[in-house]
Amino acid sequence: MNFLQIILKQMRQRSLSTWLTMLSVLLGVGLAVSIMVLRREGQNLFAQTDFGYDILIGPPKGSPLQLTLNTVYHMDQSPGVIPYALYEDMSRKTAPPAGRPDYRPWVKNAVSFMVGDSYNGRRIVGTSPLLFGFDDQGQRVTGEAFQYRKDKSYELATGRAFHPRKFEAVIGSEVAEREHLTLYDDKLSEGENEKRLATFRATHGMPGPNEKPDIHKPKWHVVGILKPTHTANDKVLFVPVVSLYAIAEHEEGMIDQALMRAKIDPGKVPPEKLDSVLQSLGIDPQKVPESLKKKFKLKSAKPAAAAPGGDLLKDVAPAKTAAAESDEDPDAFHFDDKGEIVPDLPQEEWTISAIMVKSRGDGFQAQQIMYNFKVIDDRATAVNPASVMRQFFDTFLSGSTTLLLIISAMVTVVAAVSIMTTIYNSVAARRREIAILRALGATRTRILSLICFEAALIGLIGGLAGFVAGHLLSGAGSIYLQQTLGEGIHWLQFDKWEFIYLGAVVFIAFLAGLVPALKAYTTPVATNLAAS
Repeated sequence: MNFLQIILKQMRQRSLSTWLTMLSVLLGVGLAVSIMVLRREGQNLFAQTDFGYDILIGPPKGSPLQLTLNTVYHMDQSPGVIPYALYEDMSRKTAPPAGRPDYRPWVKNAVSFMVGDSYNGRRIVGTSPLLFGFDDQGQRVTGEAFQYRKDKSYELATGRAFHPRKFEAVIGSEVAEREHLTLYDDKLSEGENEKRLATFRATHGMPGPNEKPDIHKPKWHVVGILKPTHTANDKVLFVPVVSLYAIAEHEEGMIDQALMRAKIDPGKVPPEKLDSVLQSLGIDPQKVPESLKKKFKLKSAKPAAAAPGGDLLKDVAPAKTAAAESDEDPDAFHFDDKGEIVPDLPQEEWTISAIMVKSRGDGFQAQQIMYNFKVIDDRATAVNPASVMRQFFDTFLSGSTTLLLIISAMVTVVAAVSIMTTIYNSVAARRREIAILRALGATRTRILSLICFEAALIGLIGGLAGFVAGHLLSGAGSIYLQQTLGEGIHWLQFDKWEFIYLGAVVFIAFLAGLVPALKAYTTPVATNLAAS
């Protein structure tokens, strides 16, 4: 009988204790490996450095972390708003008018970002066709297209990019799959397209489970579906930013914000003075529809609305007028002779949540942009998303995962003690067998090797099973992250430290077998044979 057969025979003879010991090793290794994977891939996910853009422009008093989570991962609420005019300045490709800043030497491309509404709990984002690499005429942009990751741009699986001034939408792959939305067919009637789920209407904000949803009147046509990006953007519906200004409640909210920024309580403005107050803010009263004026005039007889905060399009609750309580809100826009949207809200009052900017050069221009908004231009703040997420990971995740890794190492040590105890007890019960092996010519060294390698084999089998279990556990974590963030982790990726840890477990198991092995090493042959 060879060396390995003897070891396997001994393990089978006390199979229950052997399996229980392997289970303890499996739990320790599985926990440690899953933590290693989640820590490594979590860092790649949260502290990534491969953003296709290097600057986020957001509200001046907002949190950099909140701005990044909201813009990149579509989590949390927007920390506030910035003027749309700032986006016009940063995206301009020709010389600016007199008195306007020239960002062309610093900015390669810039894309608007506006949040606040949803569809079946999925975020609707107002943006520009530039996000998908198309200009306002529907033509491919010359030069490098906008990238959501380095060397990765959005690609259409089917359809086309939306028109910048029409009620059209491009949706993420997961939205199309889960909500069963399809492309709008111009050859069919509006009712037939609605039945085919080729259209949708936006819900105001993100209503909770017990809140009654406030569904807006405009209806968007789905004209494009994106290829999977394996990011949070797969869960998003993208619409033209102008189409969101065409919603009556949004128009009211933005005018309300303008009044509050000027520290004017809209509930205390006398109805006869509303026009003059709007004019003092640079808003042409003639361009504000009477239906909207009535809402503000009714506020003078009611408590003032709460101060705005959070997402751009859910800052101010609409006043309950007869129009608001009806099935349909009044239109806050009209179409021009080309059939394009013209919002009633003056463009000077347009605001957005953020701007995603790709700077020129190798980093100097990015630093110039950040310095500009830190020292010169107080309309907004500029942050580097990679730096923000790296700091977030180091602060909130790195320390906790290190602690969990230490706990898993302690579990592994406990498993090694279990191996030692199991084999020590087996040696006590196998004294006669060991004495017979010695009598048949087995050396003390061979007996010692048998015991140590038996312990190492238990550690190896339990460790390999734990290695697989750890990655499966990480896969479950990846599914959870995919559902919550829209991005999973590469749980099937391996790292050298995992194999080093597995080797360490086998070595510790080998060492754990030394104590019972030394006991067997000193077993007197004659005494144990006589006792038997």
